[in-house]
Amino acid sequence: MRSLRHPLLLVATAIAMVMSLASPAAADPPEVTLSLSPAQVTTGGSVTVGVTVTNVHGFTVLNAAARLFTSPVALPSYATLTGCAGAAGACSTVSDGTGPIGFQAPVGALAGGASATVTFTLAIAQNAQPGERTFQGELRGSNYASEIVNGPVLTIVSEADAAVALTAAPKLGLLVPKIEFTVRVTDNGPGVLRDATVTTPLPAGFTAVSSDCATASGTVTCTTGQVALGGSVTRKFSVPVGLLSIGVPYTFRATRTASDPADPVSSNDAAQVRCTVLSIVLVTCS
Repeated sequence: MRSLRHPLLLVATAIAMVMSLASPAAADPPEVTLSLSPAQVTTGGSVTVGVTVTNVHGFTVLNAAARLFTSPVALPSYATLTGCAGAAGACSTVSDGTGPIGFQAPVGALAGGASATVTFTLAIAQNAQPGERTFQGELRGSNYASEIVNGPVLTIVSEADAAVALTAAPKLGLLVPKIEFTVRVTDNGPGVLRDATVTTPLPAGFTAVSSDCATASGTVTCTTGQVALGGSVTRKFSVPVGLLSIGVPYTFRATRTASDPADPVSSNDAAQVRCTVLSIVLVTCS
């Protein structure tokens, strides 16, 4: 006697076959993935970049390494590698014949389906130019190389606090009595101060002489050039003391009117001194 399958069993079998035909095969994982923390950094700061490489092939990738680059600027030109956790040996730079273009970390032989993750720690240079950098990763071995993959974008922000100080010292005598002013600009960071301009308006009737600064009618303008982090530069100018200024107090105020990069602190952008000419040989400033 011929056996018959239960109708519900036949329906379940048919549904299973349809589902198996409709379900696609599992996709291969990406060969290279990247992560970044933080996504924004100030010059002089540090970031960590994770690079995971996966061998999606059936063969073993020999002498495999995780490589890290940035575009449009070469990574070693503005960052120093300070750590590469997860590497199977010493990390090094990658060069293209014209100079270093990236960093790499060995991860050993990668069998088919195997993965490895390296965390690169990077110190951003104090004088790094602000802007965006796109991180890129690559799996490279002695018998295989993946495509270079674009990853997260790092934004470098450059700031430098230019602190202004002004002092005055009377240089008196019967021939050319004058007050000598010193403008001091200090870079309080966090980045390198590339340049700053300090302007000092003069009280009515005064002129100035300087070999450091530009003098014009009623104004002295001093520029610093580059100032190292934590360093200072000074600029000097002098104001002759005339008979018409005797007995009258005058205020001289030096103010930062421009700087590169941006100044994050405004409270120390100006300084002033008050000078009183008591006689042709006596001047007080405070």
